[in-house]
Amino acid sequence: MQRTKISFAILAAIVGLGTLLSGCGDQEEEVKPTASSSSPSTDNPFAKKMKITMFNQGTFNAAAPIPPRDEDIQRQMLEKAMNIDLDMTIPQAGQSTTKLNTLIAGGDIPDLLFLKSRSDLAQYYDQGVLADLTPYLDQFPELQKRFSSDSWEAMSYQGKTIGVPGYDNVNGISRSFFIRNDWLKKLNMEVPTTPDELFEVMKAFTEKDPDGNGKNDTYGFIGGMNKEGSLQTYGFDSLMWMFGVNPPSAIEVKDNEPVFLFIDPKMKEALAYINKMMAANVVDPDWVTMTSPDLLDQKLFKGKVGFMIRDARRLEPDYQQKMKEISGEVPEWIVIPPMVGPYGDQIVERKSFQGNSWAISKKADKDKIIRILSMLNYLFTDEEAYPNFAYGIKGIHWDVVDGKIKNKTSELSKEMKEKYLWVDHYRMPRRGDDAEYFSFQNPKTAEAFVNNQQYVGPTLPGNLLTADPSDTLATDRSRFINESLVKFMTGKDPLSNWDNFLQTLDTKFDMKKYKETAIKQFKEAGLIK
Repeated sequence: MQRTKISFAILAAIVGLGTLLSGCGDQEEEVKPTASSSSPSTDNPFAKKMKITMFNQGTFNAAAPIPPRDEDIQRQMLEKAMNIDLDMTIPQAGQSTTKLNTLIAGGDIPDLLFLKSRSDLAQYYDQGVLADLTPYLDQFPELQKRFSSDSWEAMSYQGKTIGVPGYDNVNGISRSFFIRNDWLKKLNMEVPTTPDELFEVMKAFTEKDPDGNGKNDTYGFIGGMNKEGSLQTYGFDSLMWMFGVNPPSAIEVKDNEPVFLFIDPKMKEALAYINKMMAANVVDPDWVTMTSPDLLDQKLFKGKVGFMIRDARRLEPDYQQKMKEISGEVPEWIVIPPMVGPYGDQIVERKSFQGNSWAISKKADKDKIIRILSMLNYLFTDEEAYPNFAYGIKGIHWDVVDGKIKNKTSELSKEMKEKYLWVDHYRMPRRGDDAEYFSFQNPKTAEAFVNNQQYVGPTLPGNLLTADPSDTLATDRSRFINESLVKFMTGKDPLSNWDNFLQTLDTKFDMKKYKETAIKQFKEAGLIK
């Protein structure tokens, strides 16, 4: 398998939302089915009306009923712009796969399918359900530019591009670096910028009574691990990123070789750092019970920990109120940039893998494929159409205020929100770094979200790997790696045993086979020659 030859440019900048609707008039005038905005073809490309069936499990609210056509403004916009009759199916939550497989088995394959995972995309292509889109995408350069190169890489399979990215994943918010600025001020300390500085701050937060209650009841940090024993997403992984490594299955490709970050020598340094934290008692001992985000939130609300990795939306008024109710105060939490590690790494998180996609039925002829790709091109690249799909209905969910778009969704009454739940069926074009879309109520939340974007690293190529059915040790190997990392960072197993850990991986868990499988798939994807 060769890497797709289509060249995909990374979207360099998001157009300022304040310019989106310059010159727009009423709703009926906002959508113009012109070739320049909707299709690369020539004169009157949509002269023939066409029916398009869509299986939309990418909706942001599967429970919302589909309104009648005369009430469905977004549907009307799509149909007018593309000269189509759009027949959309919204499967109920938990029934998507069964519903789609039933349609496929009956030969009633939808023209356009939203798929939630790359494995589904590959599986349905192997079954002969999906079309190869490679011959058509060169006609849609704006659509290619709309998504990053790694998002398009996820659409590549067996040397062909078999899907269009479904929607942007949201990055730069869920793993924000929270610190108690009021504690820093009281202890006359600066915002830390390196791992060493961070350690000194955490140590002071633990030992110098930053809340001034005369009790030894504060800690510098708390993280956790999920119920499966994985350290990912609960805070410790963010500390590891300071050293450029992460738990399984983080795999990079450098110098034409795979780099398994969970056994990289730098992982040993990361574990030594966390072990130093444990030995100095700066980590709240309750970390071993932190198996869900809700439990970590309770620690945030109680205000007895000075540094945490949490979602920036914890700065929003609802969460601020919870802090006041639980701890009696609203601590001065601020979101700071991630530390600059010893190797220059400054990572808040890695860009989420582009698992979701739009695929087109193999039964669709050339004209229908072009029409569907034109619709996706319109949805994702037309700047005038953008707020009508990302935010909702003009005059209700958003409006133009002082020449700029203002998302008013958070201001709507509960009744109005419920009345227009169906607009969630069309929000897929919203950009993952669009702060206006989220309608943050606290300016500090929006500021943190925007600032974090520069510290979102590219997606790791290891995400492209698919499970090897013949690798019977995969589950046990992953469990052993996770358990070993925890033992090293807690000191239950000294880091002097690191080489023994690597040897056990080779001899007992056939790490060689895992590496060979990864190399084979990277070669097939064109990532290794």
